[in-house]
Amino acid sequence: MKRLGKVLHRSGVRNLIIRGDEVKPENVSGSLPKLNSVVVDKALNRIGTIVSVFGPVNHPYFLVKGFKRTPDSDFRALVNERVYIR
Repeated sequence: MKRLGKVLHRSGVRNLIIRGDEVKPENVSGSLPKLNSVVVDKALNRIGTIVSVFGPVNHPYFLVKGFKRTPDSDFRALVNERVYIR
Protein backbone atom coordinates (compact mmCIF):
# COMPACT_ATOMS: atom_id res chain seq x y z
CA MET A 1 0.00 0.00 0.00
CA LYS A 2 1.41 3.37 -1.04
CA ARG A 3 0.25 6.77 0.20
CA LEU A 4 -1.38 8.82 -2.57
CA GLY A 5 -2.19 12.10 -0.84
CA LYS A 6 -4.84 14.11 0.97
CA VAL A 7 -8.43 14.60 -0.22
CA LEU A 8 -9.03 18.30 -0.86
CA HIS A 9 -12.70 18.28 -1.80
CA ARG A 10 -15.47 16.58 -3.71
CA SER A 11 -16.19 17.47 -7.31
CA GLY A 12 -19.60 16.46 -8.49
CA VAL A 13 -21.44 13.51 -7.03
CA ARG A 14 -18.81 10.77 -6.98
CA ASN A 15 -15.53 12.52 -7.76
CA LEU A 16 -12.72 13.47 -5.39
CA ILE A 17 -9.83 15.87 -5.93
CA ILE A 18 -6.68 14.68 -4.17
CA ARG A 19 -3.46 16.62 -3.71
CA GLY A 20 -0.67 14.13 -4.11
CA ASP A 21 2.32 13.92 -1.82
CA GLU A 22 5.44 15.77 -2.93
CA VAL A 23 7.53 13.86 -5.47
CA LYS A 24 11.32 14.18 -5.47
CA PRO A 25 12.66 15.40 -8.86
CA GLU A 26 14.83 12.32 -9.36
CA ASN A 27 11.83 9.98 -8.80
CA VAL A 28 9.19 11.69 -10.95
CA SER A 29 8.95 9.08 -13.71
CA GLY A 30 8.76 6.04 -11.45
CA SER A 31 6.70 7.29 -8.54
CA LEU A 32 3.47 8.57 -10.11
CA PRO A 33 0.62 6.06 -9.86
CA LYS A 34 -0.91 4.70 -13.03
CA LEU A 35 -4.36 5.62 -14.28
CA ASN A 36 -7.10 3.23 -13.13
CA SER A 37 -5.19 2.41 -9.92
CA VAL A 38 -7.56 1.52 -7.09
CA VAL A 39 -7.69 4.10 -4.30
CA VAL A 40 -8.42 2.98 -0.71
CA ASP A 41 -8.84 4.71 2.64
CA LYS A 42 -6.95 3.94 5.85
CA ALA A 43 -9.35 1.08 6.64
CA LEU A 44 -8.62 -0.43 3.18
CA ASN A 45 -12.14 0.28 1.92
CA ARG A 46 -12.12 0.68 -1.85
CA ILE A 47 -13.10 4.23 -2.83
CA GLY A 48 -12.59 4.50 -6.58
CA THR A 49 -10.02 4.70 -9.38
CA ILE A 50 -7.67 7.41 -10.63
CA VAL A 51 -9.02 8.84 -13.89
CA SER A 52 -6.83 11.92 -14.31
CA VAL A 53 -3.53 13.40 -13.15
CA PHE A 54 -2.98 17.15 -13.47
CA GLY A 55 -1.08 20.08 -12.03
CA PRO A 56 2.64 20.44 -11.28
CA VAL A 57 4.83 17.39 -11.71
CA ASN A 58 6.43 17.64 -8.28
CA HIS A 59 3.09 17.98 -6.44
CA PRO A 60 0.38 16.45 -8.68
CA TYR A 61 -3.37 16.45 -8.24
CA PHE A 62 -5.53 13.40 -8.92
CA LEU A 63 -9.15 13.08 -9.97
CA VAL A 64 -10.65 9.94 -8.47
CA LYS A 65 -13.97 8.59 -9.77
CA GLY A 66 -15.76 6.82 -6.95
CA PHE A 67 -17.37 3.42 -7.17
CA LYS A 68 -21.18 3.47 -7.40
CA ARG A 69 -21.62 1.19 -4.41
CA THR A 70 -19.84 3.64 -2.06
CA PRO A 71 -22.40 5.78 -0.16
CA ASP A 72 -22.27 9.57 -0.61
CA SER A 73 -21.78 10.03 3.14
CA ASP A 74 -18.48 8.13 2.89
CA PHE A 75 -17.25 10.59 0.25
CA ARG A 76 -18.10 13.53 2.51
CA ALA A 77 -16.21 11.92 5.39
CA LEU A 78 -13.05 11.56 3.27
CA VAL A 79 -12.41 15.31 2.92
CA ASN A 80 -9.06 16.19 4.62
CA GLU A 81 -8.20 12.48 5.04
CA ARG A 82 -5.21 10.62 3.60
CA VAL A 83 -5.85 8.02 0.93
CA TYR A 84 -3.69 5.26 -0.52
CA ILE A 85 -3.29 3.13 -3.64
CA ARG A 86 -2.94 -0.63 -3.80
